[in-house]
Amino acid sequence: MSDGRAGAERANGLQRRPARGSELRELLRELDANPPGEARFVLVSRWAAKHVIRVDVDGKPWAYIRYLLGTADQYPDRWRHLRLGELLNEIRVGPRVLGITRASESLGGRAAIVEAALQPIDREELEGRAGEAISLFTRLHSSPALAEALQADLSETERERATPREPLEQFYDDTRERWFDAVVGRWLEAGLPEISDLTSVVSELLHDIKTMDCCPYIGELVPVHGDPNHGNFMLNRKGALRLIDYEDLALNSPVADLGVFLTWYVDADQHHEILSHYPLADPDDILQWMRVWVPLRYLNIAAHWAARLVKAQDKDAWIFAVESVDEWLRGAAEIVAGGAAPEHLDTALEAIHGALLDGWPLVPRTVED
Repeated sequence: MSDGRAGAERANGLQRRPARGSELRELLRELDANPPGEARFVLVSRWAAKHVIRVDVDGKPWAYIRYLLGTADQYPDRWRHLRLGELLNEIRVGPRVLGITRASESLGGRAAIVEAALQPIDREELEGRAGEAISLFTRLHSSPALAEALQADLSETERERATPREPLEQFYDDTRERWFDAVVGRWLEAGLPEISDLTSVVSELLHDIKTMDCCPYIGELVPVHGDPNHGNFMLNRKGALRLIDYEDLALNSPVADLGVFLTWYVDADQHHEILSHYPLADPDDILQWMRVWVPLRYLNIAAHWAARLVKAQDKDAWIFAVESVDEWLRGAAEIVAGGAAPEHLDTALEAIHGALLDGWPLVPRTVED
């Protein structure tokens, strides 16, 4: 049973209830986190195991409160993400921590952390500060204390498997499983015959990725953020880049961060130059790993939207999911091909895309043998 599910079953109704403003004010006093004016609390997200509250002062975000629906002992994996917040701040990659507790008296024993609010950065500015982002990744990837903390949380089996080559093999296996064990079943249940042609495309891309001549040894596994998209980059009060949302923080290949960031935010002809400022691996080695890692990531994102497709509640959601599946599969095909997608894959994807756009509203259909 997962940490979140087990904890949720242990949480009582009081813990699942969103905290009241009076309780949150008492939490701030308990942690000696003093807002510079009257605080207003806004529930911004509600998950199975945690809630996130924005604290506004004078109409502007001042801090964020993240609390679990139980104590640290009830949610050990979730607590890890909270407690590592202090270390992430110390190495200058995460937001400033204003207070943290394993079991707050104000919140009925729930674990909580209060972090200073950061300011968003627009995409164009982030692209112009790519070198600073690489420096941020360097601090994150090279932290011995963070690596030790993550290593301590690994099971014995995970420690035995934690080799620099294993993450790539595991990522490949996880991607294949996500498509053929999860997506296929949902599409068949929904009566979508396009799954046959779609999995043919995915199978070919996975085969091409598997048979690539890759990859060189690039050193030990490092702490990685795992989701370096534009929305997770922020600015602190001094204007320095920081990262938020460390749900995917783990020991992994540095390409898990570098590959996606470079592909999305840096022109290809600048990749080698930017990587010359990354001291933990050879730029040429990173670029080789990117040829495999990034298309696998794209296939995972496509699988996410393929799963969301059958849950679409309206036509707009359906169309967005269809477009997303097409976009990410085409992106994977282009990276694998080193240019335009092969004509036969382009034709197949175009046919699938058209058929799915015409597939709303979703009604059960028979899949031919």
